[in-house]
Amino acid sequence: MGNLVGKEVFDAFITIAPHLKALYPYDVFVTICDFNQAVLHVPGDTIDLKIKPGDPIIEGAVARKAMDKGKREVRVTGKELYGVPYKAMAEPVYDENNKVIGAVVVGLSLENQNKLQEVIEQFSSAFEQVSSGVQEIASGAQNLANIGSRLAEAAQQTSENVKQTDEIIQMIRSIADMSKLLGLNAAIEAARAGDQGRGFAVVAEEIRRLAEESNTSAKQVESILLKIADSTKVINTDTQETSAVSQEQSSATEEIAASIEELTAQLETLNDFVKLL
Repeated sequence: MGNLVGKEVFDAFITIAPHLKALYPYDVFVTICDFNQAVLHVPGDTIDLKIKPGDPIIEGAVARKAMDKGKREVRVTGKELYGVPYKAMAEPVYDENNKVIGAVVVGLSLENQNKLQEVIEQFSSAFEQVSSGVQEIASGAQNLANIGSRLAEAAQQTSENVKQTDEIIQMIRSIADMSKLLGLNAAIEAARAGDQGRGFAVVAEEIRRLAEESNTSAKQVESILLKIADSTKVINTDTQETSAVSQEQSSATEEIAASIEELTAQLETLNDFVKLL
């Protein structure tokens, strides 16, 4: 863009300044000043710097700097001064001798831009919550996988223990059958030999030995049954933990759903602001 040159250009800006607002889709103000004082100030709808014709151009003002430097000056001012943040752009005006004779200042409200920035930040925060929720679900899924593995191992161990129990029970039944047969034989021998029968003593000893084996096997059965009980406890505990993890996943899913709803609402707000740009 070339320089603004000529008194005619300066006067033209004074004439069209009240109409410049219509050219912007934002709330703007326009200030025209010569090298020393304000000539015209058209306040915005929400921005009014309270400048009157004849007010001096104070040191440090954006118009002052633009005229002193002889080039465009841009400054952003927060809402602390006038209640609305704005961006002011000052363009110096020269005479035919390349001497600065004044400046044209246009200020644009940044309120919509700041709101848009807030919406973007809310989007960022909501996406972080979604990401955190997804990670929590992933972690929960891994926990479920680990628990499933432990359950499978416990079930396998239980199956093996049951098999061992079946084998021992069969052994006990076999011993019992043999004991009955030996007892019967002992009775027959005793009947034949009377009180002098020696075979009875041998059979009786065999029956005693088999009884001891039966007792040992019974203890083994008891031990294995205890292991089965322990395995059952593990399965029960893990099942409860699985239920707890499932509940946590459910809660995390609800949070994700709420975040998505918030994102949708913010998207509608953002869309409304975009239409004003």
